[in-house]
Parts: sequence; C-alpha cells; structure tokens
Amino acid sequence: MEEFTLQDPKAQEALERALGLLIRMNETGTLAFLEDAVELLPDSLSYLMDPRLLKIGANLAYLLHVIELLEPTLITVMMSRLVEELNRELTPERMKELPRVGPVSLLKAMSDPDVQRGLGIMLLFLRVLGRAFHRSSQELMGLMEQTEKTLTELRRQRAELERQALAAQTA
Repeated sequence: MEEFTLQDPKAQEALERALGLLIRMNETGTLAFLEDAVELLPDSLSYLMDPRLLKIGANLAYLLHVIELLEPTLITVMMSRLVEELNRELTPERMKELPRVGPVSLLKAMSDPDVQRGLGIMLLFLRVLGRAFHRSSQELMGLMEQTEKTLTELRRQRAELERQALAAQTA
C-alpha cells in the first residue's frame, strides 16, 4: 500500500475534496443526520432482529419464491397474446375516437363473453389484492407502531443522557 504525506499533492487534493464534502454535508444537515444514525445504530440493530420483522422478511422471500414458481411459458404466452390484442384494438384511429361509455353501453358490453372473462379476471385479481393488502397492513401497522414507540423512547433516552452530560459539565 502506498503511503502519502500531507505534503503530497494527491493527499492535499483528496483532503480538500473531503473537507468540501464535509462542509456541504454539514450545511445540508446530512452530517447531523449521520451523527444521530451512528448513535442509534447499535440499538436499532437489535430491533432489526425482532421476530416480527424477520417474519415479514421471510414472507417477502416466500412471495418472491412463488413468483419464481409461476410457469414462465404460461406467462410469456399470456403476455404475448395480450400485446397482440392490444395492438389490434388500440389503433391510432380508435384512440382518436374512443367510444363513450355510459350505463346502457356498459350493460351491453357485459353481454360480450370477452368482456365477461376480462372482468372476471380483474375482479379475482382485485379480491386477492384487497385481501392481501388488508392482512399485510394489519401486520405492518402493529410493527410500525412499535417501531415508532421504540424510536421515541430512544430519542427521549438520548435527550436525557445529553441533559445529564451537560449538567455534569457545568457542575
């Protein structure tokens, strides 16, 4: 490893750049944020090992695994057909004159088997999405509330320690 001295132009340039970066970080409040983060990091790491948080991570890994298990050929064929149909139906001419849809035309469209299948798929997707969102939001809200309480307590403890240190310095 090459050694540098303060007289070395490369070292001086690097120090000047680092000092400029530190000044900008201080002016923007980034340096204060990093100081707070470093102080909270040891306590925060223990909270990252919370079983509930680990469970959420495991669930995300499971979801990714499920996505991997989906048959790629099936998805590819479905997406190819979807793109073909969109290209056939969404022509520039049709996009200029989009059909207006009202209650009567919506009821008429409901008699089309393709519309029925499409709505069925959309409703199924929306049902699954709503159920999954409701369940996950219940789990996450509890975790978020606990995390906020913990951070509030850590901030309170830090402020108390700072007050004690200040009192000790003035005494």
